[in-house]
Amino acid sequence: MAKNAMEIKNSIANEVDRLLPDMRQINRELFENPELCYEEVFATELTSGYLEKNGYSVTLKTSKLKTAFTAVSRGRRKGPNIAIIAEYDALPEIGHACGHSMIAASSCIAAVALKNAFRGHPGTITVIGTPAEEGGGGKIKMIKSGVFNDVDAAIMVHPSNKTRVVARMYAITDIEFTFTGKAAHAAAFPDRGVNALDAGVLFYNAVSCLRQQMKDEARVHGIFTHGGEAPNIIPEKAVLRFYIRALHVDYFEELKEKVINAARGAAKSTGCKLKVATKGLTYLPLYPNRVMGEAFRENIATLGITEGNFSETEEIGSSDIGNLSQVVPTLHPEYAIGGPHEVNHSRDFLKAVMSEKGEKGMIGMTKAMAMTVYDLLTDAKLMVRVKKSFAD
Repeated sequence: MAKNAMEIKNSIANEVDRLLPDMRQINRELFENPELCYEEVFATELTSGYLEKNGYSVTLKTSKLKTAFTAVSRGRRKGPNIAIIAEYDALPEIGHACGHSMIAASSCIAAVALKNAFRGHPGTITVIGTPAEEGGGGKIKMIKSGVFNDVDAAIMVHPSNKTRVVARMYAITDIEFTFTGKAAHAAAFPDRGVNALDAGVLFYNAVSCLRQQMKDEARVHGIFTHGGEAPNIIPEKAVLRFYIRALHVDYFEELKEKVINAARGAAKSTGCKLKVATKGLTYLPLYPNRVMGEAFRENIATLGITEGNFSETEEIGSSDIGNLSQVVPTLHPEYAIGGPHEVNHSRDFLKAVMSEKGEKGMIGMTKAMAMTVYDLLTDAKLMVRVKKSFAD
């Protein structure tokens, strides 16, 4: 690496340190004011306002979403457009146990540190505020409206119970199955009823049997949301919701059809009618860009950050970042903010978001993200490799 490049990276890291009070404040204010998907009014004002105050050109209500935004710093000469992704929605009941307050803080500080320490940067640095990751699919709507059309690569860092640069994520869809039968007195006239609950139970058990033949890359899990009104009434309605996940799109579609066929079989065998409805948007698998991952690993090594020994598919979930990775080279590293048992979406993780260890992890990974964006902006050969890897 050229001496000048290392000097600039050191300046970027030092600037992140200087901006630490701002990072703490953004994280704390979002943590103390959690907002659910598409309701992130305070979060949008806080993060976009901070970026605008620090020299970014802000556009609100991107894609006609009231809590989405873009913030742009255009360079003095041509170069790639690198997107730093901010998430800021929270979870019901347990707030920022998702760690999104940290994600927003990291993205804002990385962007400002880059602009301040690398004033003559080429290309474009774009912070994209993406609402509703927790089930609302904000990125999917923004992709469809063209927000990412001129983006060359995208990056964000996510708190976790482990430090891992490259990981996969499942595709996921949420499907509701409604079985409709016929009510009757369960003691006096059972033969006149059509039992929708029986259909639901058969379906649930059929899915359980299906799991034995499922590939290891997939998950199917569901619940009953309605099973009848009273024990002495033959249930005329049963409703189940299932999440279906897989790592590859082809098998994901195949598995969905198998689950739906299991429901059709249960309906036919009991004489019930069946309605199948997809809830919300489908999240696609995350395909991380491994060339970007190599650059990120080099940067965490210079910062003394140790990556854990985890496979790409160990302890993974789903996110709308997967949809983004299908259209733009994308990297989504994780970093540990607590112990192995302090897992995302738990109350222990909620505490870790504001812990000393959590802050230390956030600082290090914010620096690594900013340094990696520097690499992408300045190393034309790296960007060629990133795009070739994405095309392959």
